[in-house]
Amino acid sequence: MKKTFITVLICLMAIFTLTLTACGDDNSGTYYPTLNEMKSNLDKNGYTVDYAIGERDLEGNGYVVDSLFATKGDDYLCFYWVEDFAHCKVYYDKLQQLHPDSPHFVLIENDKKFGNIVYCGTEKAVNDAGIKVVKVDVDVKV
Repeated sequence: MKKTFITVLICLMAIFTLTLTACGDDNSGTYYPTLNEMKSNLDKNGYTVDYAIGERDLEGNGYVVDSLFATKGDDYLCFYWVEDFAHCKVYYDKLQQLHPDSPHFVLIENDKKFGNIVYCGTEKAVNDAGIKVVKVDVDVKV
């Protein structure tokens, strides 16, 4: 009886360990935190964070956009979650005007997992926000 119990216990621990390992961060794949998670990550790292949910003008016109702006010294992040992909280019152009020397400009439209996002920022702020992007080198032959 003891041997059976110990065998079952060891099997359960092995399954539990494998499950936790499979769910861990393996540094592969792309991940964009939600607004609340990103705000929390940036707050913990000492950034001044401003955000707006469902941003529209005073008459209720315009695009439905959630936005987050964070600064700490020379590091910054400007991030938009855009409801309608057709308006992503508007925010992308806006960021290029505001931060023409930004090392990161990203525009993603109709992504099945993340939706429509536009952002720019410094490498440190992007990392501190919890954004993880796997860079893929593509060899195009013409």
